[in-house]
Amino acid sequence: MAHNNSSEGRKLKREIGFVALLFTAVTGIIGSGWLFASLYAAQYAGPGSIISWVIGGGISIVLTLVFAEMGGMVPVAGAIARIPYFSHGTLSSFTAGWLCWIAYVTTAPIEVTAILDYSSNYLPSLTVNEHGERVLTNLCLGVATALMLLMTVVNMLGVKWLARANTAITIWKILVPITVALVLIAVGFNSGNLTNFGGFSPNGPAGIFAAVSSGGIMFCFFGFRLVMDLAGEAKNPGRDVPLAMIGAVLISLIIYMLLQVAFLGVIPLYHLQNGWSGITENIPGGPFAAFAAMLGLSWLAVALYIDAVVSPAGTGLTYVGATSRILYAMSKNRQYPEVFEKLNRFNVPIWSLLFNFAAGMFLFLPFPGWDELVSFISSAIVLSFAYGPVSMAALRYQMPDYERPFRLPFGIALSAISFVFVGFVVYWTGWETNWKVFLLAIVGIGVMGVMRAIRGQGAEPLHLRQGIWMLPYLIGLGAISYLGTFEGGLGLLSQIEALVIITVFSLVIFWLAVKLRLPDADAKRLIGKAEK
Repeated sequence: MAHNNSSEGRKLKREIGFVALLFTAVTGIIGSGWLFASLYAAQYAGPGSIISWVIGGGISIVLTLVFAEMGGMVPVAGAIARIPYFSHGTLSSFTAGWLCWIAYVTTAPIEVTAILDYSSNYLPSLTVNEHGERVLTNLCLGVATALMLLMTVVNMLGVKWLARANTAITIWKILVPITVALVLIAVGFNSGNLTNFGGFSPNGPAGIFAAVSSGGIMFCFFGFRLVMDLAGEAKNPGRDVPLAMIGAVLISLIIYMLLQVAFLGVIPLYHLQNGWSGITENIPGGPFAAFAAMLGLSWLAVALYIDAVVSPAGTGLTYVGATSRILYAMSKNRQYPEVFEKLNRFNVPIWSLLFNFAAGMFLFLPFPGWDELVSFISSAIVLSFAYGPVSMAALRYQMPDYERPFRLPFGIALSAISFVFVGFVVYWTGWETNWKVFLLAIVGIGVMGVMRAIRGQGAEPLHLRQGIWMLPYLIGLGAISYLGTFEGGLGLLSQIEALVIITVFSLVIFWLAVKLRLPDADAKRLIGKAEK
């Protein structure tokens, strides 16, 4: 029999409407990414970064459609970690939840790092320059701790309070980037930048693809999944969850495309003397604020300095809440100790929040730079995306007649295509980052063993057969990444060869994973328990 989620029998409440869900996703997407991603994408691809955004946006839209069906079908808290549990059982859901948790818990520190990095332009004691990159000082870590603690406390006050605060922040976060892009294009756009300094695509296809992952483009779009993490608290999840996810990606893609065009056209010529790959992160005042000041738009520069705190803070605030739902969901899956299900009087998983605060502070240490953090989180969260297409296809077979408020046309085919896209993005991130993520996925198996020992007799069966497909998937992607041309690879595979191999390999693994799904009766039983 299912147990109560706390000694008081409290339950998560459905208090979030459509606008709040939409704004949650938008604020998750438009964070520090809009302040830095245009610069990093241009470093990799030059003006070709416009194509990078089209590729990244297209991949995100396909993935969003796949996840939208599941989000409306099974609207439970922390759905990213729970849905693979319904389709493939314990091992698959733990690995998906583990990778997602790692990526989520890293996001708040990324946003805090972005706030402090940008602020160091007028508070230079916050960072020091090491090997050409700005790194947080020890003094700055105290400020970082205070910001992380504030985000945690706000989330402790309940999801309704969080949604109200987020609405005001998101309106600001939509208006400021659009205003910045349009004003900069109108006042200072130089079309010659798009063809000079190596042409439209100075680093060729490799640069365009690298910008999608290592340049931070995919990182910018990950926020759409936050809607699924809060689906268990949505008023009308069947309708609102899919619409909020799809709407947020489309709105954000338009904003990011405008910003990239503005960056490419307004960057001063003297920053391009060493080509696009030679532009530096340390543009005084941060790129857009510096461009505004250069053009005499002091009012716009002031707005940007304010937004450099507001945008990342809003995203960090949202991710702190979503990350706690991941631990809550994994405890509901009987994979983590029951303490992570305990809710405070505001119906928020309190111990999950506190644990994530401690983990987030630790994660400031190994990855001090924004771009380093982004490469890591991009690979980790994209790898966790692999479970979405597999679960959606499996559930189509397991529960064909189950109500789906949003049913994706050609769902099986699009699931397979999105699974191939996941392999592409992981590959483009490069071996230098990927080996750490693959190792982390394997470490997760050890963590699962420890958690199962703590849980004791309350642990679910392992479902080894249903989850074994992930092992050859990791080994195969690791080998292709190692032999490839991106970030530390040996360069033995050409671009075309690697993409063809990934396509064929991914389709074989996708077929295997769907074939190894749980029996239909087990999937129905697990979903039935979740709905009670």
